[in-house]
Amino acid sequence: MNPSASLASFVLVAALLVPTVARADAPPAPSPEPEAPTESTAATPALPAPTPALPAPTPAPSAPAASDAPIVELSADDGRATIERRASTSSPTVPLLETGVLAMGHWEHACVAPCQMRLDPRFAYRVAGDGLVPSDSFALPRGQDRVRVDARMGSSVGRVVGVLATAGGLLAMAGGGLALAATPILESEDVGSKGFRTGVLAGGIGAVSIGAVSAAVGLFLWLSNGSSAHAEPSVARQAAR
Repeated sequence: MNPSASLASFVLVAALLVPTVARADAPPAPSPEPEAPTESTAATPALPAPTPALPAPTPAPSAPAASDAPIVELSADDGRATIERRASTSSPTVPLLETGVLAMGHWEHACVAPCQMRLDPRFAYRVAGDGLVPSDSFALPRGQDRVRVDARMGSSVGRVVGVLATAGGLLAMAGGGLALAATPILESEDVGSKGFRTGVLAGGIGAVSIGAVSAAVGLFLWLSNGSSAHAEPSVARQAAR
């Protein structure tokens, strides 16, 4: 190869490699610094959503003044008698059977005999007590200054005994009646001995007799142990008129 041609080739290759090496050895260019946020670009804090205005609560109906409620005086033949106020009423929620027949009232003490106190005439009341049969509910007469409640109380134990005695007497009478009705049938069919048929007849007569007495006593205890209460304007109020 021609020496001059070889030299020219070497010079050309060197000229091409020198810029590349220089670019590789050069320090990297500094990265641009992030711009500081200006007031215009700064994020504005989120404001809370305005709270909707609530409607003003409707005031509950006020209770009548003390002067509007009558002074109630309880007079009962048993010192355990108490006037009770019906606080609420509840009934079992049975689908398709909401008839109100099984509604049950919840009562709270208001006045223990003998007592005199003002009671709200808007509520229903009854007279009850420990070991006593509750009376039917009643309302206080309106437009009166004084009201007297006369109560005659019955024993809950006596009433329970009366109910059980009545039920047992009726069952005994039914069994005795069946025995009396079966006696002629046993006689016609010649069932059992003569003594057996006589025993069935005697047992039937005894069961009917004892059952009748038990039912009569039970009915007496049941009915005589009921409670009653009657509210009416006080005698002092009528005399003043």
